[in-house]
Amino acid sequence: VAAMDRAGRTGLVRCLIAAALFGASAPAASKLAGQSNAFVLAGVLYLGAALAVLPSTVRRPPTRAMLIAGGPNVALAVVVGGAVAPVLLMNGLARTPAATASLLLNLELVATVALAALVFKEHLGRAVIAGATCVVTAGVVLVWNSAPTLRAGALFVAAACLCWGVDNTVTARLDQLAPH
Repeated sequence: VAAMDRAGRTGLVRCLIAAALFGASAPAASKLAGQSNAFVLAGVLYLGAALAVLPSTVRRPPTRAMLIAGGPNVALAVVVGGAVAPVLLMNGLARTPAATASLLLNLELVATVALAALVFKEHLGRAVIAGATCVVTAGVVLVWNSAPTLRAGALFVAAACLCWGVDNTVTARLDQLAPH
């Protein structure tokens, strides 16, 4: 860490803060999931994400041409990743313990890897396949001997992860729109 420049340290701190907030989001949302409408709670979560990237977007806004070129992918990402996935997650959190849901959220990685291979024909090395297999195995172990409501909740969380895998796959082509 001592050899890192200021920008590198700032980036590392931002990544650590983002990881901590992401890890805390499922337990926090789980507490609210039983008390709030899933659509409202999903909207609040995405409003928070929008506010987090707003300063970067204001500093370096995308051009009109970039927005037009990326429009279909942005629309798909907004609908699938920004609307459908959070509602599925909130429904899953209402039926699944927060700790289990937090661990199941790792299925987003598997969905993203699988879709990248299927859609973009990306090569998957042994390490990626082994890692994805471990994540799937852990997810199955978490829900295998559980009550039916836990399994239904786990399916909602897994479906949300699939939606975010679609979101990740289509937005991977939109790096020119990413705030810096």
